[in-house]
Amino acid sequence: MSLTVNPELLRDIKRYGAFDISACFNCGNCTAVCPLSDGVGSFPRRLIRLGQIGDRERLLSGPEAWLCYYCGECSETCPRQAEPGEYMAAVRRYATAAYEPSGLARLLFRSSAAAVLVTLLLGVVLGAFLAVTKAGRNPGHWLFDGVSYEAIHLIGTAVFLLTTAMLVGGVATALRRMLRAPVPEGAPKPGAAQVLHAAKRVLAEVATMKRHRETTEETDGQPWYRRAAWVHLAIMSGFLGLLLATALDFLFLVLLPLHLKVFWPARVIGTVSGVVMLWGVVTALTRRLGGVEKSVEHSRLPDWWLLFFLLVLAVTGFWLEIVVTLGLASPVNDLILLVHAAMAMELVLLMAFTKMAHVLYRPLSLFVYYLRSPQAS
Repeated sequence: MSLTVNPELLRDIKRYGAFDISACFNCGNCTAVCPLSDGVGSFPRRLIRLGQIGDRERLLSGPEAWLCYYCGECSETCPRQAEPGEYMAAVRRYATAAYEPSGLARLLFRSSAAAVLVTLLLGVVLGAFLAVTKAGRNPGHWLFDGVSYEAIHLIGTAVFLLTTAMLVGGVATALRRMLRAPVPEGAPKPGAAQVLHAAKRVLAEVATMKRHRETTEETDGQPWYRRAAWVHLAIMSGFLGLLLATALDFLFLVLLPLHLKVFWPARVIGTVSGVVMLWGVVTALTRRLGGVEKSVEHSRLPDWWLLFFLLVLAVTGFWLEIVVTLGLASPVNDLILLVHAAMAMELVLLMAFTKMAHVLYRPLSLFVYYLRSPQAS
């Protein structure tokens, strides 16, 4: 069956990253040097070819785009300077926008001005929502002159439900596309044992970043604690630890009638996690600012946006911990609490529309890969 070339697809993907993949003559060098290529899908060569011929369906159906950690080896050795590594990153942004049904991700990835405007606007709205919620005990507060507390609360709940629906819809779309893709020849027969095996491997990868470390251990040129895989692991584990600490605080200080002022296990987990995440974020920022690797040569606003949010959350979180521990109270501290809470909510609300989405799509793709690839068994 012949395939119709659709140049519009490649032009569209270019709006999500800086590359010149049209210069590629399909020599296969990128697949040969890729430390993660297993020969099954000719990754990343296959995705490059799909982009060139305009096969959008097959491009978005396979998990290969998310299997790449952008070590930069393919771009460093490409004889045509076609930037295959940046192409893979652009495909991931393109896929995130394609999976998400509202079109907001497409807008945020393709327009820096729109991303900044949406971020500021949503921050103001969330800040106002939190301020109104805090003032809800005082029905005569000036914030309720124009709109009632009940209306604000209802709007906030509706926004959270809507963004959750977008997130679930995006994940469901991605999974449906991946499972609909052709099964590689020799792939194991799907079954309960294979599903369990794939799930275990995904959990092991998330916990250790083994595949990611394999891409940079020989070429990064940095001390082990500054290498990309360890930095990503620090950011992820620190962020998850902070979520756990927040959940424990909410459970033991708010939900359970224990009348505690401080739940120390949560405080310890939060402090350690905050230090780990802050170190990871600062290291990631210095790597990008210093341009120490090919993968950060074309840093875009979505990359800086996520690191900026995490940095502010870590710094304001430590500030508030000191304030609470010492029992300090001031309008400045109230403002910092408002900024911290609003940015945390914004990061969660925009998960499906920003680079944060890879937290879901990469494990999902790894699961499908381990489930279907004979080499991964």
